Amino acid sequence: MAEPMSEGTAQETLDNLSGTIGEKMGVKGIEMLKSENGSVAAYSHMGGKIGVLVSFDKKIDNELAKDIAMHIAASSPKYIDPSEVPADETDKEKEIYKEQLLKEGKPENIIENILKGKIEKYYSEVCLLKQEFIKDDKKKIEDVLGDAKIEKFVRFSL
Repeated sequence: MAEPMSEGTAQETLDNLSGTIGEKMGVKGIEMLKSENGSVAAYSHMGGKIGVLVSFDKKIDNELAKDIAMHIAASSPKYIDPSEVPADETDKEKEIYKEQLLKEGKPENIIENILKGKIEKYYSEVCLLKQEFIKDDKKKIEDVLGDAKIEKFVRFSL
């Protein structure tokens, strides 16, 4: 909140807004993304009820950067790629799927192969790079990025 902005700090700006509106305002979260050699894109949706910031390791086309930020707003990924998913979360998902498969009467010898597919499907739901791009569902985000990498993203919602 003490990070300098164009006109004072975030706290000073918030205090000024509170005085103007006449309502006590607070900040739930604040993030600042920087990219030394890359790009940062922002996207706001639903009149500012959803906001996204995403940073890339290199300069990419502004429209593509904004489209990826829009994708994040729409799909709400939790992670950039599967390597970020905590092992205990993956293990928990495997247990749930395994229990379902056993109840369905699937033979033990094929359950492992089915589990691999189900975990890949899970990653496509929670990992940005594994998701189908909303503007072209024949490609995944990792495909449209080319050799660029996503350094970080944040998604805010009210």
